[in-house]
Amino acid sequence: MCDSYERCSRSLVTGAALLATLLVGACSESGDSPVVAEELARMEADNVVYGMSQILTHEGVREGVVRADTAYFYRDSSAVHLRGVELTVYSEETGDVRAEVAARRGRLETESRAMIGRGDVVLRIPSDDRTIRTEVLHYEPGADRIRSDTFTVMEEAGRVTCGRAFRSDLEFRNLFIENARTSGCGS
Repeated sequence: MCDSYERCSRSLVTGAALLATLLVGACSESGDSPVVAEELARMEADNVVYGMSQILTHEGVREGVVRADTAYFYRDSSAVHLRGVELTVYSEETGDVRAEVAARRGRLETESRAMIGRGDVVLRIPSDDRTIRTEVLHYEPGADRIRSDTFTVMEEAGRVTCGRAFRSDLEFRNLFIENARTSGCGS
């Protein structure tokens, strides 16, 4: 406590001056320092998840697993927008890997479990060592279909086949390449 009125007054004045200096200094800063990274501030997503992994099931049976470097969720949508996408599709009977898909980005419809991969899409079918490359790939488990409506290149057993589009069932028993040819494929 203060011994005298004069000493208390000086302490109070000094403290008030110090506080005023700090407040003025804080207010005079430009305010340019961001609260979050600029990239995050530009995002319109309601939620952003890094290192996402989601198991896709149908009637309790695992159909696939979707992984993404980044997933963007929006309140008004059942779609999840993905970056750095990997999809693994499993056989319902054996649980073996039926196919693997990698793409730069994608869109997962959470209600239907359908996914669209975009940008340097690679579909690998391990059972017959087949690889399909395209720019856009539609995975539609409800329709038992996987397809692309864009230029497609398929490599199988040392052969290269290309065409305008392709479609297949999810067992890859009925794979069809539209306007298929084995020359001029750009490989």
